[in-house]
Amino acid sequence: MFALDAALLSDAGQYGGVAVLVLAGVAVLAYCLFIIAAFIGSLTSRLEFGMKLVWAVFIICAPFLGALCWFLIGRSNAQATARY
Repeated sequence: MFALDAALLSDAGQYGGVAVLVLAGVAVLAYCLFIIAAFIGSLTSRLEFGMKLVWAVFIICAPFLGALCWFLIGRSNAQATARY
């Protein structure tokens, strides 16, 4: 009885490791896509060239924080600037 339980736990541990690996891979892919989307979005916005350069450098130097700030602050400012 205990040998069967140990075998089942061993198999569950292997599948759990694969699940963690897949989850980590998805998280890394989402992180990379988030940064790439912010970088491309900043370069294709209707901002002036100087501000595009500032945002691009900020996204490169501080990837997560720069991308997050772009989506929260920069993108809305770029759209507001384009309207006027």
